[in-house]
This record gives sequence, structure tokens and C-alpha cells, in this order.
Amino acid sequence: MKQKLKHFCWLTVVALVPYLLYGFRYFPVLDDYIQYWGYPARGDLGYVYTVIGTLATRPMASLLDPLFWGQLWPCLTVALILITILHVLSLMLLHRVLQRYRVTLSPLFELLYLLLPLGMEGRFWLSASTRLVVGLFFATLSLDFLSRFTEERKRFSSFALFALFQLIACGFYEAVAVFTAVAATLLAIISYVKKRDKVLFAVPVTSFLSVGLLFVYYKLCTGISSLSSRVSSDETISLFRNIGALFTQLGEVFALTYHRTVSSCIAGVKVLGEGGFWGFFVLLCILVVALLFSCKRHRQHKRSRTEILLFEICGLLLFFAPLLPNLMVTEVWITNRSLFLPLIGLCLMAEPLFNLLCKKPQKIVLFLLTFLCLTAAVNEYDVYRRVHLQDIKLLDAVISQMTPEAKEGTQNVTVVLSKEVTTPQSAFYKDHVKSVFDSDWALTGAIRARMKSLAPKLVQPVIKGTKFDVENMQIIYIEVE
Repeated sequence: MKQKLKHFCWLTVVALVPYLLYGFRYFPVLDDYIQYWGYPARGDLGYVYTVIGTLATRPMASLLDPLFWGQLWPCLTVALILITILHVLSLMLLHRVLQRYRVTLSPLFELLYLLLPLGMEGRFWLSASTRLVVGLFFATLSLDFLSRFTEERKRFSSFALFALFQLIACGFYEAVAVFTAVAATLLAIISYVKKRDKVLFAVPVTSFLSVGLLFVYYKLCTGISSLSSRVSSDETISLFRNIGALFTQLGEVFALTYHRTVSSCIAGVKVLGEGGFWGFFVLLCILVVALLFSCKRHRQHKRSRTEILLFEICGLLLFFAPLLPNLMVTEVWITNRSLFLPLIGLCLMAEPLFNLLCKKPQKIVLFLLTFLCLTAAVNEYDVYRRVHLQDIKLLDAVISQMTPEAKEGTQNVTVVLSKEVTTPQSAFYKDHVKSVFDSDWALTGAIRARMKSLAPKLVQPVIKGTKFDVENMQIIYIEVE
């Protein structure tokens, strides 16, 4: 237990190092203002859950938004640390699951699992991480009880807890639901090959029922609110077209790999250099962590061709499985956060290849990758900060010009921007760290949170030269630098 506790503390420190630069502060953007200030501020959870209809989609995440995470709004640092701890715990649980199948993971898997730059949006942005990271934690917890059932003692209590936590995980995110179902089925297949125990057929059946219950739940919630079902569209879904769009967008995401890693690493070093003494201290911490990570002892396992092939097949399945829900919608929309769960599959595929290297090359790879991932994370962290601070500056400018009627909610507001509000990024893709001035719902939510009042109604942003309705509308002109 002491060794596991040390391992947990070490991984938590590694995961938190990038946030040291700004004192582990969390910087709200976009949906954060609505979900973690707006909903709790109403003081009526029944209204939020049923009238606004947040429970109509991702019920477990929606349940916890105002009930738990929103209560941390005065100190979102706590939320950031809790999310990071849950992320590390999911890795520890996955370690334990695979150890029961006599599979050990290398430090490379841990590094990529916790710090891969592409996963930053999914593990940092609360509006995504409270669904993805928390959902992944419950998914790995369910797999832990499943592995107890299949590899140790076939107790009904273990299977029941597996089914319960799997169902809970399904309620956080559609991709998590498919991930946990496929992962559980793969473990059951591996156990069946060894033991030929027919009771293991209950695992895929239970997993299918869990995902099916989520689908039925969404269907039952169809039309109850503007936030209702993800599968309520009456438009015909073209599977062939969606598959093509999926692979096209995956190509677009991975085409930015160099900018997301190397360019972001260079930018991260510059950010640290501009941070004065504290920045150099954080850079020193990163170098020390990278050195310690590269020197970490681990068992060298030479895997057979069959084992390597098994890693690659399972990794490939776990990469594409969480993406399957995207094929069931009218428009495929792959973002950085969409790849948070599939990256686990990539980590599995990289695992046996890393073990083909000798010890010295492994240490070099670990040192360089750790340094790259941590500095790239620092750069991403700085992007969130810059977007947040720019939003706050513009929000204050808007609020200072709002009429008493607009503040009381009897007059709508149109904010005319001299140009689109953007922030320089190393690898911007779609809606990655956008300004609240990108949409009326985000801007209205942010205005309310900044004013600490639910009174203001619609506040819509438009770019100069765009036509808009002027009836009962206060018009505010804002110069964007």
C-alpha cells in the first residue's frame, strides 16, 4: 500500500506540475460560466434539471454540475485538483486491472495517458473534464470490479458493482459508455479464452444493456427541452457520409500534431522564460520531473508477436470505439476533447513498441517526451489564461456601458465588435478555447456570472457590418485589440 500511495502521489505531482505556473488557478471559459455559476445561482435544481432540461442529456454529469461542481465556483482550484486526482486514480485502477491479467504498463503509457498534449482540452476544461475524466474514473472502477470477478473470485457482489459503476459511467458521456462496454467485452473475451467459463457471456450482455439503457433514456427525453436528446433528430443519417467525415476530421486533428507538440513546447518554454524567477523555477521543476521520470525503474518485458498483436488490436478497437457515437448524429463534429478517450487506445498501441527499445534509448525517449508534454501543457494552460483574461476585460467594458434596463433584463443588448475576438494559439482547431464573444449563449452566461445576476437577458455579439434587429435593443460598440 505504501508503494502504491507513493506511486499515486508521484503521478499526481507530475500531472499538476504545468498548473504550478499560475498557482493551480483555473480559468473559466465558454460553458463554464453557465454550468458552474448560472445553474447553481438559480437556487432551484428542479428548474435546472427539468425546465431547462439539463438531465435530458448526459444525466450523471448534468446532475453533478450544479449539485457539486457548481458549489466550487468560488474556488475552482479545488475542482481542477479533484479532476486531476480522478484522472490519476483512473490510471491506477487501469494498472490494477491489467496486473490481474499479468500485464504491466511502462512509464511511457503513464506519461501519454496523463500528459499527451492532444488530451489537454479533455482533462483541463471543466465543461469537458467533468464528463470525460469523471466518466473515465467510473469506467475504470467498473473494470476493476470486473477483473476481480473474472480473475480472482466469481462473487456476485463484484459483478453487481461492475454493472452499477458501468451504468453510472454511461451517464457521463456517450463516448465513455461505448468505451467501457468495449473494454469490458475485451477483458471478458481474454478471460474466456483462458478459462472457457460460460458465465463470462454475461459481461457483454450487461454492457450492451447499459449502453441500450442510455439510448432508451435519450429517446424518452426527446423534446422535453432545448437541451434534449442527442438522438432526437428526424433527419436521415448517412452512415457512409459520416464515416468519411469522421476520417477526414481525424486527419485534420492529427495534421496539427507538430504544432500541438513541438511548436507548443517551444511556446511553453517562452512563456516560462517570460515568467521571471517563478517561470524559471517551474522550468527547473519540469526538468527535474523529466529526469526522474526517465530514471524511473520498470520491468523490461519482451513481448511475443502474439502479445504485440493483441496490444495493437485492443488499442485499435479502443481508439475507434469512443468515436462511434459520432456516426449516429446528422453532423460529425470531432474536436480535441473527442480524442481524449481514443488516446487510451493509442497509448496501448505504443506500449509494446516502446518495450522493443533498449534501456538507454528508453530513458532518452522518456526524458524528451516528458519535457515536451509538460512544456506543451504549460503553453495550453497559458492559452486558457489569456482567453479568460481577454474575455474579462471585454466583459467589464460591456457591463460598464449597459443601461439600468439592460442590467435589469427589460432590454436586450447587442455588442458590436470591431473584429472577431481571437487569441493566438499553437494549434487551434474548431472550438478549442474560444472566447465567450463567439456566441450569444456564452456571452449572456458570462455577463450574468460577471455581474452575479441572472437578470440580464439576451446579450448577442455581432461583428461590425453585420445586420441585426435594433428593436428594444441597446447597442454597445467595443473595439477589439
